[in-house]
Amino acid sequence: MNLTPGQAHEAYVGPPSETVEVSAFVDEASDMQDGSGEEAPLPVFMQSGAGLPASAREAWISLPQNEQQRITSECCVDDLRASLEDAVKNPRLMGHVARTHEATVHAIYETADSSNKRKRKRTTLADPSEEHPEAIELRKKLEATKLKCWPLTVHAASFIRTPRQPDHNTLIHVKKLGTVTAKEREALIFVTVYNRQSWGQRILSRCSQHVFLSSQTLGDLFGAIPCTAKEFPEEVVDDAEDITGYNAGIPEGDMAVGEHNGAAMCIEDVLYGDGQAENDSSQKLLSLCDTLPEGKKREVTKGPSMGQTKWSSLTFRLHEPYWVLHAGNCEHFFCVTKIRLWHPADPASGYPLTTQITPPLSEICRVCTKVPAVYSIVGDIRLGESPYLICEPCWRWMGEPKDEEVLVVPLPGYKQGWISRTPK
Repeated sequence: MNLTPGQAHEAYVGPPSETVEVSAFVDEASDMQDGSGEEAPLPVFMQSGAGLPASAREAWISLPQNEQQRITSECCVDDLRASLEDAVKNPRLMGHVARTHEATVHAIYETADSSNKRKRKRTTLADPSEEHPEAIELRKKLEATKLKCWPLTVHAASFIRTPRQPDHNTLIHVKKLGTVTAKEREALIFVTVYNRQSWGQRILSRCSQHVFLSSQTLGDLFGAIPCTAKEFPEEVVDDAEDITGYNAGIPEGDMAVGEHNGAAMCIEDVLYGDGQAENDSSQKLLSLCDTLPEGKKREVTKGPSMGQTKWSSLTFRLHEPYWVLHAGNCEHFFCVTKIRLWHPADPASGYPLTTQITPPLSEICRVCTKVPAVYSIVGDIRLGESPYLICEPCWRWMGEPKDEEVLVVPLPGYKQGWISRTPK
């Protein structure tokens, strides 16, 4: 499959950084903040002139107090932030801003497109004299703002696209997955999880984003990843080993590795298994690697289990995709996008945190074609095909099947990891 330039840009992850040893990073950042005999303490989070030359700091200190206040007030953007928040909360103003934005983008596309193809319908705006007074006031306020951005030229058309599924967020608030409290000298590790696209295995799409403490483990990372494979119903078999039904009774909120759901991670050629048995998933992957030909064999080693491996003991690269395998053949990739010390303004407890989850695309009921399907019906001759995806009301209206061999398989409910709880 050949990727278009836009698809290749969206699927690109990297470039990777040099290796980062988490424990050494925490020590060096703490020493920098504390200072030493030769160097003065440097507040790593203070947005000030601490890193400026001494002459610049002395020039600021020498200014009169009223002059400092005037410069501070001139550089302050609190009034712009308040106007922005008011516009977002007001549906009429937000609609006006959205229509204006769409008209601007359409004009850029239309100017940049030199072909003779049929143009898209132009977005029309209301006459300024017919606009609502609130919209007129907002427009005049924006026109009077001295803070300007770079103008959008025809070259901007190559970098403008409509929102895609990974750009949306299921969560309204940051989701707290645990009760761990952060310590003062502890690192925050920001992780982004990717999945393969079903229609293009070479394309990665963002699945979720999380924040971990350096004292937490890789097991916490696996438990935080939202995945439908963690909600697969358990098969119910009879004495003849034939499947007679499915049991979807997985405890809600149980994100740990299931009894029959092995998992392994690979970070810098080290395999971390689930630790359920001596011959866990990491050991099985090592045995599989030994069977590969010399040209395809990769030198990997077995590390401790995910639950015993803390982030503080790892060495990794930023923006380097690492591999997760579980539930037989379900793959994920994750990247560490940022690492920094914990700040007092950060949440004090509730780690790990989930900051973004891409809304899942549910299959639609094939009967009503209106609501998501919740069952997959196998072997029912009334439906014309097998398996058949159907919602609960439509299946209830169909009535009980007369054939005892019909199987009703519950589909994943997107509960474990997707549902957000209101923070307390």
